[in-house]
Amino acid sequence: MAQPNPKLSIITIVLNNHSFLKHTIESVIKQSYSNIEYIVIDGGSTDGSVELIQSYGSKIKTWISEKDSGIYNAINKGVSLATGEWLCILNAGDRLANENTITQLFREPISNEIQVLYGDWFLCNLKENPNVLVKGHANLAKGYILHQSLVYRTSLHKLRGPYLETKKLIISDYIFLRSIDEKYFQFVSMPISINDNSGVSSQSWSLEQKVAYDFILGNVTFQYMVKRILFERMPGLIKRILQLLLKFRSR
Repeated sequence: MAQPNPKLSIITIVLNNHSFLKHTIESVIKQSYSNIEYIVIDGGSTDGSVELIQSYGSKIKTWISEKDSGIYNAINKGVSLATGEWLCILNAGDRLANENTITQLFREPISNEIQVLYGDWFLCNLKENPNVLVKGHANLAKGYILHQSLVYRTSLHKLRGPYLETKKLIISDYIFLRSIDEKYFQFVSMPISINDNSGVSSQSWSLEQKVAYDFILGNVTFQYMVKRILFERMPGLIKRILQLLLKFRSR
């Protein structure tokens, strides 16, 4: 078993998202867990995000503000600066579930074999109503995992390299995580994060990339892939009616 109280590096990336960034920073610096290294990577914001970062002083261990080539380029910069044993990617607009989340996550020593701790999450829309939360449930076998709602060992990047950086690919974190054998994952029965659902990674084309990738790996059938993609492209009302019908039929 590893030693208790391991060091966790939390990385937040942001670009011109001052109002959302404040939610994220507050959720991190208010954690009861003491061994956190907080890293913020700003992409050259001009909306006051940099001034907000500076206002927190030493509560943010490391931060930089410079142009980057995209989301995963920014995350990779953060990874290269991290000195913790574990990593968490919590981008602007995402929050930890409560002030004791990390304390609860590392409450018990973790086997050295375990590389990823993952859990459930809540979704919300920070633009419309940040206090209305919808529960999301992790299911590793089906690929229902979110980078905000897990932590993983920093050493994985030494073995597998950085996140892929391409302009059109927005699931590099999913590809990275799905390349890890499931036996190295450990589920924790708790929500880890509250995620804003208005961001890029919450759009339908993100899910479509994930399903297509799982099809390539042989994790899902062609029929399943087509059904998921068509379902995601349906108008909201039709999608909701189908969900209700499926729920009624399963009773």
